[in-house]
Amino acid sequence: MARNRIKVDIADLDLGMFVAQLDRPWLETPFLFQGFEVLSESDVDQLRHYCHYVYVDVTKGSLSAADAARISKPAPKTALSKLRPKQSAVKPAGFIRRLLESLAWLDPTGAIEARLSGVANYRNKVNIKKEAPRAASSYNHAMEVMNTVLDQVRDGCAVDVQTVRAAVTPMIDSVLRNPDAMSWLVTLQKQDDYSYHHSVASSVWAVVLGRHLGFDRTSLDKLGIGGLLLDIGKARIPSELLQKTGSLSDHEQQLMRQHVDFSMDMARKSRGLGRDVLDMIESHHERHDGSGYPRGLAAADIPVYGKIAGLVDCYDAMVTPRPYAAARSPYDAVRELNSLAGTKFQRELVEQFVQALGMFPTGSLIELNSGEVGIVTEQNRVRRLRPKVLLLLDANKEPCANPHTIDLRTLSSNASEPGARFIISGHEPGAFGIDPKDYFM
Repeated sequence: MARNRIKVDIADLDLGMFVAQLDRPWLETPFLFQGFEVLSESDVDQLRHYCHYVYVDVTKGSLSAADAARISKPAPKTALSKLRPKQSAVKPAGFIRRLLESLAWLDPTGAIEARLSGVANYRNKVNIKKEAPRAASSYNHAMEVMNTVLDQVRDGCAVDVQTVRAAVTPMIDSVLRNPDAMSWLVTLQKQDDYSYHHSVASSVWAVVLGRHLGFDRTSLDKLGIGGLLLDIGKARIPSELLQKTGSLSDHEQQLMRQHVDFSMDMARKSRGLGRDVLDMIESHHERHDGSGYPRGLAAADIPVYGKIAGLVDCYDAMVTPRPYAAARSPYDAVRELNSLAGTKFQRELVEQFVQALGMFPTGSLIELNSGEVGIVTEQNRVRRLRPKVLLLLDANKEPCANPHTIDLRTLSSNASEPGARFIISGHEPGAFGIDPKDYFM
């Protein structure tokens, strides 16, 4: 490799860079020239579709000397902005820009904000009580679709991508209107079949994180579809292995890991799945420190969509009962993810995921300093430790005569003040004899 050629992750590609080599043969791509300067966002988008990384010649193109030096010595951390797919923005001036900036505050979709900055800034359109029925309907529909899809896959059929897309669309719509409703629903669900629930939940968590990061609708669609298909290859794994309660032997572990290859085989035969969705499926068991599989990728070599998939897949596995492990409380799962930041997962991405969910995710069963027990029903997007809580048990752990919601943001968190309320711990579903699902609005 020539010294003037620097390996650049596709997420870090900028205009003015001269792409001298791809991570695959040129003939496998539509590019007419073997070496060219990136001149437009469409060039970036096309490269992102076909490549995980490229090699940039720092002596060519219109890249400045300072930028060449920067990519020659990459920073140890990936900037948060690089987690987002590149999106075009307009730069209106004068009165028009001031008008758009004013309207952006009134636009719950984030479309105007996206037009100004290239990054969507979503706002809740409805309250959680109004959104809950629609969230439940879209969730149940997605579960039915996954039931059908997995049955078809077991029979040797390809994935019906249009059916999957139709199931994902209403879930994304629900998350965009109010992510707390879907987050609460997914947290509270107890399903007999882990695979179905895990697939739908992974899809939801990926979209919730993508919304928080400001991904546009097209990118959210990819996250939703990819999350739903992460583990379709498990349809080819013997059911007795999937349901085994004890430790797996080395041979069984290798067989279990083959579900990624099986998933990719099915996905490649299915029309309509783009590179980003394939990245999610193929890379969701890769880890930031290189300890994952199937390729042992590390850090920037893991595609952005793969990083997101790995993180949400791990979180949902922690909070869901499995044959070989009890479910953790959402709070304990979030703490575990924080401990894995910088090793198993990119630190900045973990931080953003925790911000999207909250330290006590919606649907969590929690205990207050007063001894009262309740369920987190809505996040405070500014003060993450001060959500809204539906109180179910009083200080003596007796059922409340009239369960009611309190907003911790409006109460003191100073223990020396009378009436102070703050969360002291999270509990797994079922603690205190409470089935949180019974309280979903």
